[in-house]
Amino acid sequence: VFTSHSGNAAWGDADLIVPNKLYEMYGDTAILEEHFDSMEYYMQYLEQYGLEGPNTAYGDWLNYDVTDKRYIAVSYYAYDASLMKKFCEILGKPERAEYYAELRERIVSHFRCRYIENGDLTIKTQTAYLLALAFDLVPAEDRDSYIKKLEQKIIDNDYTLSTGFVGTGILNQTLEKLGLHSLCYSLLLQTRDPSWLYSVRQGATTVWERWNSYTLERGFGDVGMNSFNHYAYGAVFDWIFGVSSGIKPVAADPAYKTVEIAPHPDKCLGWADASIESRNGNVRSYWYYKGETVYYEFDIPAGVTANVQLPSGKQYTLSGGSYRFAE
Repeated sequence: VFTSHSGNAAWGDADLIVPNKLYEMYGDTAILEEHFDSMEYYMQYLEQYGLEGPNTAYGDWLNYDVTDKRYIAVSYYAYDASLMKKFCEILGKPERAEYYAELRERIVSHFRCRYIENGDLTIKTQTAYLLALAFDLVPAEDRDSYIKKLEQKIIDNDYTLSTGFVGTGILNQTLEKLGLHSLCYSLLLQTRDPSWLYSVRQGATTVWERWNSYTLERGFGDVGMNSFNHYAYGAVFDWIFGVSSGIKPVAADPAYKTVEIAPHPDKCLGWADASIESRNGNVRSYWYYKGETVYYEFDIPAGVTANVQLPSGKQYTLSGGSYRFAE
């Protein structure tokens, strides 16, 4: 039963996002079949708000730069519709897929009318640009200009993030898709507040709810809400595994039966060693520097195909074994 506080943007949408991730990791359509009715029920629930999307209780929780909550809700509603289209196509429901494709078009049109003026967003935070680009909400012909604006927002903020839970969860993953790899490393290795290493320098051994839940200078933050073991900012590890180490499942052949490995090494980090214990075996990607040379080691399970692309552009198709390259 939904209440007036149900369906909060980026939280309530977990009803769709979690089954999607489970399908990508395990490749089992039964996950989508089992939850399809509840996902449709959630989408029907959202219809009462027109094109405004879910409720807005949390917004970009614990942000350093406030993004309008309704903007986040409309963005996630468009993402919800795209996920439902995907599920319907996988489950052989073409009429419902067409319905959700049309719904997404209407939401995107609403988003552009409400939040775009003179070729730019009316909400100009890092999170606003990230959502617009991650969910393909801006006109294709203007996309490059939005990418440059997002990049400049981070540079002007002295190479620190200003995102809360919503923006941080997609921060480096989106920057990677936009081709801003070096910016990802600048954020990962940043030590000023707010940053992952700032927390580490304050003594963190877990991921905190706040960037500054404890500081050497001021001690503990407000104990009314000050979790020291929280999921949200740990989302950067999705980027570390999927981009820095480069291990990603293939959408057309989920559960790592076919895997893409496209590492992005950086000398500032020096090395990265990641492995994923998939249902089809352990996939490992390891890179490290010796002088100016980068060495790569890949372990591919039997029966798994790995499409490898190195930064030089060299491509390999590997399966069932251990491999080593250098460039």
